[in-house]
Amino acid sequence: MSKGATYSKIFRKAGLAWGKGDLNKAMALLQEGLDLATERGDTDAARMLQADLERYQGLARGETIDLSS
Repeated sequence: MSKGATYSKIFRKAGLAWGKGDLNKAMALLQEGLDLATERGDTDAARMLQADLERYQGLARGETIDLSS
């Protein structure tokens, strides 16, 4: 599986988990993806995964998030 397909699958699974209300699973998936990207040296993917993880963590704290970016 290509790098792009791998990260796309992680984002998709995290989004589905979030949509089903399982925020903990969504955050765990993003963290796993972040760990993988870091291990592989994929800085762009790591940056995007970190940004989404921070958004989800904000949701977990009860913050509202801006989904426009």
